Amino acid sequence: MKRPLANPIVARLLLLVAFGATTTHSVAQAAGRIFYVDCTASGHGNGMATSPWNDLATVNAAAFGPADVIEFRRGTACHGSLTPHGSGTEGAVIRITAYGEGPRPRIVAAASAEESLHLFNQQYWDVDSLDLAGGTTYGVFISGDKGIMHHIHLSNLDVHDVIGGPVKHKESGLVSISPSSTSEHFDDVVVDGVSAWNTNQWVGILVGGGDVGYPPEQDWNSNVIIRNSSVHDVQGDGIVMFRVRKGVIDSTVAWNTGMQITESIGTPNAIWTWMCTDCIVRNSEAYLTDSPGVDGGAFDIDYGNTRNSVIDNYGHDTQGYCLAVFGAGFITHDSVVRGNLCINNGRSPRMAKYQGAMFFLSWNGGSIDGLTVENNTVYYSPFEESAAIVNDAEIKAGTATFQRNTIYSTSPWMVQSNELLSFTKNQYNYYGAGPAKWKYGTNNFNTLNQLRTAVSQEGGTEFSQFPLGAWAEVIGGQVAKEGGSSSHSPGVSGWRLECSVPVWIDDSGLLNDSALQQLLTLQSFAQQYQAQGLEVVVKLTSDNRQLLEGEAFHNAERDLHLHDVRITVEMAEDQQKTSLVSSGTVVEHWEGFSGPVVLGLALRRAMGEPLFAQMGAGSHE
Repeated sequence: MKRPLANPIVARLLLLVAFGATTTHSVAQAAGRIFYVDCTASGHGNGMATSPWNDLATVNAAAFGPADVIEFRRGTACHGSLTPHGSGTEGAVIRITAYGEGPRPRIVAAASAEESLHLFNQQYWDVDSLDLAGGTTYGVFISGDKGIMHHIHLSNLDVHDVIGGPVKHKESGLVSISPSSTSEHFDDVVVDGVSAWNTNQWVGILVGGGDVGYPPEQDWNSNVIIRNSSVHDVQGDGIVMFRVRKGVIDSTVAWNTGMQITESIGTPNAIWTWMCTDCIVRNSEAYLTDSPGVDGGAFDIDYGNTRNSVIDNYGHDTQGYCLAVFGAGFITHDSVVRGNLCINNGRSPRMAKYQGAMFFLSWNGGSIDGLTVENNTVYYSPFEESAAIVNDAEIKAGTATFQRNTIYSTSPWMVQSNELLSFTKNQYNYYGAGPAKWKYGTNNFNTLNQLRTAVSQEGGTEFSQFPLGAWAEVIGGQVAKEGGSSSHSPGVSGWRLECSVPVWIDDSGLLNDSALQQLLTLQSFAQQYQAQGLEVVVKLTSDNRQLLEGEAFHNAERDLHLHDVRITVEMAEDQQKTSLVSSGTVVEHWEGFSGPVVLGLALRRAMGEPLFAQMGAGSHE
C-alpha cells in the first residue's frame, strides 16, 4: 500500500540536504548514488545533475548497487535499449525514474533491437515514469535462469509499439516478467499503473510463463500484483499470471485482445490465470476480445489452479465467453466466480454455440473439484440459439453450485449442463416468443417446473418471460426501473459522470493507488461513450495546497493521459464519490470506489451499447 507523505515539502528538503540535488525519492534511498541522464545534453558528462550522461551506452556500461538511482530527464528521448547492470538489496532497491517537469522521458529501441528494457538475473529494482517504445520481441523483458529474483516493481509506465516477426512464444509482447529456467523464479512483483498497447507479438502484461514445463509449486513465482493497468491491441492474451502463488489482478482493463488472424501457438483470452494458487482477479474490465480459434473470452480460471477467484468484474462485447473455469490434465480446485457482470458475450455465433456466456469444461483427464458461481448477472443476446450457461466439465460430485445468479436472454436456451453442477435460487428472464429451454444431463425441458420435477434442480429459482420488444428497456439505451423506464432519459446528450477523487503523492513521488484505480475505470468508460456525448468530469481534491501546486503532482496529472476526461483540481477535504447525472438530475450515486460493474451497468442502461468504432479520437495512443 502506498503511503502518503505527511509533508512532501519537508521530505523533499531532507533529500536535498542528503543528496545535494533536486529529487523526490524516499529517505530510505539516501545511502545510494544518483545518476542523471539527459539525452539532449551536448556532452557525455559524468552523471551529475550539472553534467548528465547523454546516451544509453554509458548507462548500460555502469555497475549499479544498492540504493542507486538513475534519473532520466522528462521531455527527452534516448534511442537504443536500456540494459542496466547490478542488483539492489532489501530496503535499498535500485531505482530508474524521471526528473524535471514534462512528459515522461522516452526510451526508443532501435528497429532491430529485441526489447527496450531488459533485466536478467537481477533483483530489487523499481522502474517508473518512463515511456518505452519499440522492440521486435518485447517492450519490457525481465528474466533469469537461477535463484529467486526478489522485488521487481514497475510503475507509471507506457509500453508500446513492439513490432517484430511471426509470434514464436507466449512470453513475447509488451511487458513480460518470465523465468527462462526451472531454477529461477520471482518473488514480490508489482506492475502498477502500466499502459501497454500495440504489438504483433503475443501478450500485453505477463508475470510467469516461460517454456519450462511444470515445476513444483514451491518453485512458482510468488506475491504478484498487477493493478491499475491497461492493455489493448495485442495479438494474444491481455493480462495473465502463470505459475504464481498469491497473486492479485486488480482494477485493470483489457480490450482488442486476441487479434491474431491465424491460430499459431494457442487461443487467447483477455485476463486470466493458469497454474496459480490463491490468486484473484477483481474490479477489472475486458471487452472486444477475439480469438482465431476458441476461447476469445474476458476472464478465465484455467487448469491447474487452486483457490482462484474472479470477483466483481465486467466482461462485455466479447467474441467468446464472459467467464470460464477449466480443468485439463490437472484438477482445478476451489474456484469462485462471484458478483460479475456479463453483457453481449458470444458475439461469434460459432463460439456462442460452443461456449455460451459462462463456460465450464474439462479435457485430457482434467477435472474440477469445488466451484461456486454466485450473484453474477448475465445479459445474453447471441446471434443464434445458444445457451447462456454451458457446462461440460468433469466435476467432483457435490462440490459445484450455480446459485443466486440472474440471467437475461433473448435466446430461448437458458442452460446446457451435465448433472455434475447443481442449480438453485437463480432468476431466468427470457425475452422472446415460444418456450424457454433447459438441458440438464441428457434431457431437454421446456419449463422450469419440468426441470424441477424430473431432476430436482433449481429449487427456489424463478422464471419470467417478456416480449422481445421489452429487451431495449432492460439493456438498450434508457435507465430501466421496475415496471418501466426513468423519466430522466435525455438520449445521447446530457449524460455526465461526476467524480470526486482525493489525491496524494506517495513516498516515491507517484499518485496514490485509490486515485489510479478510480481514474482508470472512468477513463475506460469515457473513451467508450465519448461519441454518444457522455461527459466525464473528475475533481481531484487535497487539503494540501503545496501538493496540488507541486512538480510531482503536475507530472502525475500529466502522466495520466486523461484526454477523454475533464479534470479540475480543488483545495478541499473530500470523500471519494461518483454520480451519474442526467440534465442536472442525479440518477444514481455511489460512495467510495465505483467499480466497472456498477458503472458499466448504469451506463449501459442509460446510453446503450458503446459506439466502439469511435473510441480513441482523444486518446494518447
